[in-house]
Amino acid sequence: MDLLVLLDSQQFRRLRVIENLLRERKTVSTLYWGQRYRLLYLLGLAKKMSRGALDLPAQALLQQGLIVTGETPDQVRLTPKGEQQATQAYYQPQTRDTWTRLDLMAARQRILLAVQVTSQYAHETKRYYPLATDLATRQAVRRWFHQAKGQSLPGHLFVSLKTALEQLPEMVAEVVTALFTGYQQPGQTVDQLARKYQRTPWEIYLMQLDGLMQIAQDAQDQNHPLRSLLQSTWQSPVSRSAQQTLAAVGRGRSLEQIATARRIKPSTAREHLLEAAILMPVTAFPYDWILTPEIQHAFATALAGPIDSWQYSALPQALQERYAFFYFRLYAIWCDKRGVERA
Repeated sequence: MDLLVLLDSQQFRRLRVIENLLRERKTVSTLYWGQRYRLLYLLGLAKKMSRGALDLPAQALLQQGLIVTGETPDQVRLTPKGEQQATQAYYQPQTRDTWTRLDLMAARQRILLAVQVTSQYAHETKRYYPLATDLATRQAVRRWFHQAKGQSLPGHLFVSLKTALEQLPEMVAEVVTALFTGYQQPGQTVDQLARKYQRTPWEIYLMQLDGLMQIAQDAQDQNHPLRSLLQSTWQSPVSRSAQQTLAAVGRGRSLEQIATARRIKPSTAREHLLEAAILMPVTAFPYDWILTPEIQHAFATALAGPIDSWQYSALPQALQERYAFFYFRLYAIWCDKRGVERA
């Protein structure tokens, strides 16, 4: 993974937050700072990453003078030299803002197996080795293929994939196409493509995900051949439990009533709402109902400077006693979502 391009020259970023995003450790703290870093698209992209995996790469960047540490070794920021290197041509996925809406790993497996099966079917191949995937993927593709197969399927799928990839840069289209396995065509690995295009494996991986996401977006069309296969991989980024809490708020219940009815702690209900606020569009969350004009005015008056410098513990004691940390964090999320960077 290319750590340098995930860092910033103005903002100290915590390595553990980036690591937890990649490993999909969805605590409210990780999600909040993921939002502030503009890195939420990383959620779940490296679930098998071990804890502390970013420490050695960070040490290497530190020794090269590309980053400096902050109050703790976990907080790092780009130096001018690091910023210059990080801003060199590096692919930024066009679809990344939508990645949290799709189970991208499941969609990836289904698309790759569907392409292989269709390619072998088009050439009437009876015996071949299918891609190694999990049971759920095999079952989903089997059901889809039995419903979709016919003489028109190969041509229809080819045109649909071509249409999706034409919306992306040429190199990205080539990288995604090379990923596909089919009749007399073994898919190329990330490392092979990285050598071929003189890019890092992580950059190639991002290109592939970008292309697959574009395919999945196009597949929402009613007539797309992959629509039924990928439909169940679309998901709300908000957990089901958080959705239930939010729905109860929408019915006018207080947090205490919700906690009692759902047999959860009030603090858990508050965490649910913060998760939803972070992961949902600003227009879809009831900020005005929770952050009353009185609360908005109190925080607007007490807070100063950029959002990242705000500290609940620095607020007047009377304000802390009146409003819990939940309201402070929700106010910061609301400001961030509206593009308000300073008090």
